[in-house]
Amino acid sequence: MRAKRKRAGVRGALVAVATAGLVTGLITATGGTASAVPLKLTQKYTCKFPIINNDPIEIEITADMPATMKVGETVPEYDIKAVTKVSARAAQGLGVMGAVTLEGKATADVNVTLPGGTGNLPIKVVNNVARTNIPNPAAAFTVDATGKSPGSLLTWADPGTAKFDVTGLKLHNMIARGADGAPVQLPPFGDEFETACTLDAGQSTLLHTMEIQGGSTDPDPDPDPDPDPGPGPSTGKQNVNTKVTPKQGAGQLTMAQSGDTVALSPVEEGAGGSSTGALQKVTVKDGRNGATGWSLTGKVTDFTGGAGTIGADKLGWTPSCETAAGSASTCVPGTQGTVGGAGATLAGAPDAARTGGEFTVGAGLALDVPATAAAGDYAAVLTLTLT
Repeated sequence: MRAKRKRAGVRGALVAVATAGLVTGLITATGGTASAVPLKLTQKYTCKFPIINNDPIEIEITADMPATMKVGETVPEYDIKAVTKVSARAAQGLGVMGAVTLEGKATADVNVTLPGGTGNLPIKVVNNVARTNIPNPAAAFTVDATGKSPGSLLTWADPGTAKFDVTGLKLHNMIARGADGAPVQLPPFGDEFETACTLDAGQSTLLHTMEIQGGSTDPDPDPDPDPDPGPGPSTGKQNVNTKVTPKQGAGQLTMAQSGDTVALSPVEEGAGGSSTGALQKVTVKDGRNGATGWSLTGKVTDFTGGAGTIGADKLGWTPSCETAAGSASTCVPGTQGTVGGAGATLAGAPDAARTGGEFTVGAGLALDVPATAAAGDYAAVLTLTLT
């Protein structure tokens, strides 16, 4: 927020926080004495990051996998490498918040199509995102990720063709650090953040096709068949599979702002008084489908400028909160009063037997400008944290 005196305005800036999207490695397999073949899969995702929302990333996955394995062989763990291209916009957003490095973890969704039409095996693969320097001045940059596929999860039972498809990913335990090595706060997550990424339309998911050799093609061979069973009933077996996909936004507690700048009204130099405005609307969505409530808090820095400082304790707010129809929880606004550097509650919803829903949060803002404040522009950062 910026304040200007002498028939100018007290203007505000709710500083935007940005972070970069990073993708990790995916499952591969090897076994027996089969020779490995080099693989490469390039995918584009759109990830929803704190404050800056949607931003593109591109990942190139490389690994060596055998072209063939045999029935009875078990898939061991295998090394993975991935290089992710991150946008200059993400670097700029991180730089604004004082971040100089980025690191964390990512979980990739991999679907193994089993040979012989016997079903699918969904696997989640966790990998480490190496600590990476954020370029300054801001520019596009790359991030390396390494990991291993989980070993001993799969033993080939049938011959045929197996396929490995990379179908999605989620970033988590991501940490942006400042020059002192301490985590940079990225609202609404705090020290660490997480985000889901959506595979762009038209992207290939196939990482590898492997032939499984040997064994019987009969899925249920009879070790002692009757050469002349005579008349009787016939039987057959079919594997039936289904998948329940998560509802969009399910399992997450998220917030989004309608804007990142607040303009407060002007105050005459020497007169002092209240410089007023309204917080940009904040939408909170609780899709966790549980019994836990949420709390949205805020804190503000001192208002500073070339003309001097107006203390953070001079900013007060009058919170408001609306609950969307059909929500399980009821939103409760915080108490009217000082925001300050220690912070205050903007809104929340209590724990209950059943919680969740969508909520619109706002607040009237009032900065008590002292009569002694010199003319000029004043700016502060109001940080909102959702927990």
